[in-house]
Amino acid sequence: MKIGIGTAFVLAVIFHGALLAVLAVNVSLDRPERPEEKPGQIMHATIINVPPAKGSPTGQPPKTNTMQDTQKLAQEAAAKARAETEAQARAELAKKVAAQQKAEAERQKALALKKAEEAKRQAEEERKRIEAEKQKAEAERKAEAERKAAEAKAKAEAEAKAKAEAEAKAKAEAERKAKEEAARKAEAARKAEAERKAAEAARQAALQQQAESLEQELLGRADGVAGGQGLGSGTGSDDSQVYGAKVQQLIEQNWRIDPSMNGKRVVVTVSIDNNGMIYNERCQGDSAVCASAIATLNLIGMMPRPPVGCKDCNTIVITMTPKL
Repeated sequence: MKIGIGTAFVLAVIFHGALLAVLAVNVSLDRPERPEEKPGQIMHATIINVPPAKGSPTGQPPKTNTMQDTQKLAQEAAAKARAETEAQARAELAKKVAAQQKAEAERQKALALKKAEEAKRQAEEERKRIEAEKQKAEAERKAEAERKAAEAKAKAEAEAKAKAEAEAKAKAEAERKAKEEAARKAEAARKAEAERKAAEAARQAALQQQAESLEQELLGRADGVAGGQGLGSGTGSDDSQVYGAKVQQLIEQNWRIDPSMNGKRVVVTVSIDNNGMIYNERCQGDSAVCASAIATLNLIGMMPRPPVGCKDCNTIVITMTPKL
């Protein structure tokens, strides 16, 4: 228990007052009492413990006044006792105060230690709380990151799946359309090839008919024509001119020209065997017109057979000028 300075001072005053009262009582008790006088007594004697007299330089006992010396000695003894008592009281008080101060210091030290331990405990609890909150926040952050990653992954997988399905659907649709287009093109090609073959057959038939007609015109009938004469009996020069005109007519009938060829003259030379097969075809003049003329000869393939005995009919030279 801590005692304030004021309280200690009051206690000291009270203690010293009590001490002085005890000393006063002791002094009054030490004073010799007058003996009771009885009738018939002549002398009164009182025994006083007086310390032995000190020696004097002369060797004679000192002269004393018994009453005064006794009182003086009693007073000195009382003062000495009082002083010793006060000193003892002060020493005890100082000892008590020192003990109280020591106890207070120890109490303060224990209190400080307790406060330090409490502060340390609170700091440790606060550290643990902060660490727990940090771990909780980290766990929540990690869980949130994992949740977002899972959502992103699921979304990416869903988008990839949708994209794959869309691509598969588009691919299937494209393949279906490609198949339909291929079938359509195949059908169109088949029809075109059939039409081309039909046209080629018709053209070949027309060419054959033209060749036969031209051959009939050039060669005449075997029994001749009434009032006429076959080519075989004509002069070679006339036969080659007539045959050349018919070849030119056949070429012109199958020649496809365009506006860029209009008016450009070329000279076409073509060799024909006795069976009417064309070979060694040549052309002089505009290259584009010549190429078109040679292509037409290759398309025709063969001419009517030349008249028998017409030596000049095996090589025909034709001057041609495309006109639109």
